[in-house]
Amino acid sequence: MIDGATPLGDEVQVDGRSPAAWLSAVADAFLAQVPWEGRPLRAVLRDLVGHVRAEGRGAGLPADGFPTATLSLARVRDGRLDLCLLGDSPVLLRPPGATVIEFVDPQFAGVEEALLERVRTELDRGETAADAYARAHAHNRERRRWRNTPRGSWMLSDVPAAAEHAYATTLAVAPGTELVAMSDGFARAVRPFGLVRDDTELLDEIAAGREAELLDRLRAAERADPSCSRFPRFGVSDDASAIYARL
Repeated sequence: MIDGATPLGDEVQVDGRSPAAWLSAVADAFLAQVPWEGRPLRAVLRDLVGHVRAEGRGAGLPADGFPTATLSLARVRDGRLDLCLLGDSPVLLRPPGATVIEFVDPQFAGVEEALLERVRTELDRGETAADAYARAHAHNRERRRWRNTPRGSWMLSDVPAAAEHAYATTLAVAPGTELVAMSDGFARAVRPFGLVRDDTELLDEIAAGREAELLDRLRAAERADPSCSRFPRFGVSDDASAIYARL
């Protein structure tokens, strides 16, 4: 799962696409052909970072302001599941007869929720949505200045060191285990909109083939709150993608 970061200001197109779309497409094409077998996922990630860095330099992208994306890699081999997560795109796992487990890169856990809680507090105090979000976006821009440095969080971009900061784990999985990898935009169906009660119900809807209907409901809920005041969030809508697999 690749989710290009939403720009916070003006952007220059790269090969006729937004920087986020360009990075996602370049990464997707590389992962479709790179050898994965017998290699740690972190090694695959290292190769990916080197590839997008080289492609970006060839496209004239500067090191300062290089686009970023979140990335979730999953691989099953010999009854075990390898995960490698970089960014805030969650992965849900449900072993047969067990409860849903959520995996997320620890460096992003709870960060956006804390920022939005500040917006919610200001809205409750009577601040306008425009003023509350102006301050929140200024804070976000400051945070983005330090992405892929020791002072900030690490994401898929052109900085090789980011691969060493990805969350990687391996666990045993039983046949029939279900997995959902999704962008944080799709996860909005749970929080903040509450279109489903929890991650379990979200996985149920996707497993039943009702993800398109859920996405339609999500888009309708976003359009009904254009000021982002009833359901605080960064941006009226966001990329919403989900991949389902029964292992």
